[in-house]
Amino acid sequence: MGIAALIAVIAIFIMQEPVPEQVHNAFNQGRKSALTPPGTQDPFSDQFVRELQRYYGRTISSKATQASLYDLWNSIMGSRPDKGRELFYGILKRAFPGHVDAIMATLDKIDQYKQWIEDNKAALSRMSETERLAVLQKKRFELFGEDARQIWTGEELATEARRAKMQDTLAVLNESHDTTMDEKIEVYREALRETYQGTPEGFILDQGPLLSKVFFSIDSVQDELKQMNPQDRQQEINRIRREMGFTEKQVESMARRDADNELRWEAGLQYMQDREAAVQQYDGARLEEKLGELREQYFDDEADTIAREEKDGFFRFKRPHIYGRN
Repeated sequence: MGIAALIAVIAIFIMQEPVPEQVHNAFNQGRKSALTPPGTQDPFSDQFVRELQRYYGRTISSKATQASLYDLWNSIMGSRPDKGRELFYGILKRAFPGHVDAIMATLDKIDQYKQWIEDNKAALSRMSETERLAVLQKKRFELFGEDARQIWTGEELATEARRAKMQDTLAVLNESHDTTMDEKIEVYREALRETYQGTPEGFILDQGPLLSKVFFSIDSVQDELKQMNPQDRQQEINRIRREMGFTEKQVESMARRDADNELRWEAGLQYMQDREAAVQQYDGARLEEKLGELREQYFDDEADTIAREEKDGFFRFKRPHIYGRN
């Protein structure tokens, strides 16, 4: 739980630069013509070729620039599975005639790398982040040699290493059921300081609300909070927020939000019990009518929203109740 939250909130590793919006726009315009019958229209507009030259022309000999075309290559392959490779080769030949074969070779290796990750997903998932990073780096150099240093630049590698270090810390905290809450807080804060202070991602240290959400998502933290009675639990949540640097005014405001959340969860869990009883007792139109009545009873203005969620198979009160977050 904590690791997933960290990936969503803290991890800022991106292998390549994002494709410029103008290139995407030109690609989408060209894709429309690419889907017309062969021979009736130039498959991709001159504008697309010009945009490629404009954004990548000066550095196209760089392996990092070549690798950054992977997403476009994937999009074209997806739009024309039958002739995507041939189509993209033709585009590159128009845009970068002297580099087309080198670009395709780079993209093939990137594709091979991504497929290797997919094929070894199970084994990689059992590793610590530090071990996983070492294995990934070994594979990159195996495929690209010294060119891997261009594709995954020094700062990107350093960013990835910081992410791995922080994720390993969270993995340990997840299982730290024999440590006190204060010890967990100190380990978490110290790891954040050691990992991000003085780095390009140092702004993370000022993101108190996000960092506290990650901390509250740690399994061992939640297990300890669940064992407390409601009053003690709220006092502990308030204390943790103070330790995380929140002002007293912020703590009080979030405590009011927690109280509202608790009322919603109480109503939601009671609704789920009544809903299950209705499902056992009714069916057809009568069941739908009864469920509508229950939603109106428990959720008032949100009844329609709950109905739409359930129609899509989502039941919000089957999710974990994460104290301090939802």
